[in-house]
Amino acid sequence: MARAVAGSRPERGNRVFLVSAVVAALVAAVLVFAALNSGGDGGGGVDTVATSKVVVARQAIPANTRITAEMLELKFLSTEEANAEAFTAPSQVINRVATEDVAAGQQIAPISVSRSAGEGVSFVVQPGYRAISVGVREVVIAGGNLEPGDYVDIIGIFQVADVVAANDLLAALGLTYQVTGPPRPATAEGGVNRLVLTVSLLQNVKLLALAQSLTEDTAGGSAADNPSHSKPNPSAATATLELTPQQAQEITWSDEYGRLRMDGRAVGDDKIVEVLPTLLRLGNSQ
Repeated sequence: MARAVAGSRPERGNRVFLVSAVVAALVAAVLVFAALNSGGDGGGGVDTVATSKVVVARQAIPANTRITAEMLELKFLSTEEANAEAFTAPSQVINRVATEDVAAGQQIAPISVSRSAGEGVSFVVQPGYRAISVGVREVVIAGGNLEPGDYVDIIGIFQVADVVAANDLLAALGLTYQVTGPPRPATAEGGVNRLVLTVSLLQNVKLLALAQSLTEDTAGGSAADNPSHSKPNPSAATATLELTPQQAQEITWSDEYGRLRMDGRAVGDDKIVEVLPTLLRLGNSQ
């Protein structure tokens, strides 16, 4: 009987080993299945969703509006939600013009905006103002040291027939000042005299451009992310000013019938001061 008991022990041990192996295999299979379902990210079984960054409108943007940084925001959307053609950085959109109404939250794609960022004068002039160009020479613009973005005063120099004509010109400019006849200088025999009126036409106006060099400053928004600063241009033939429609009209005929000078102003100096016109009699000998 003792031998029978001893003979049964190997068979029981084999069964225990077999059951243990089956259990271990089941556990391994479950672990493999769980790992495959978790995407293999080791994140505790939390699914990972692929995302893309896109530029969207923070607010509604009407058509024909120049887009500024404040109108945009960057969002991360799932690959399924993101428009594959949408811009991926605000700098790609700033200063472009909306070609259609853009709704708040809408992804911004090339089809909704102009093909390039604003580079012309129309992109830097403030609403309600006009860009007007006048003829200049190096000596006219503070020795060629003024740059786009500076603020200047405009001085007009006019040759007039007499004192009455000088005062009529001042009245046409909307000035209430009147000048009196200057003393007649001594001239050589046969000499002629000329009357020259000098008057401050405008004060604290913005210089938008010299020749083709535009300022990077924009009105009501932000400049491009990497603005390039304009350089002084002593050889510039024209200067473009930002003026009201009335000022633009007055400066046009002033440029046509007189000569213009520009005085540069200190940064932050926007004070309008009273400047009296002067009438000078010049004598030329012939």
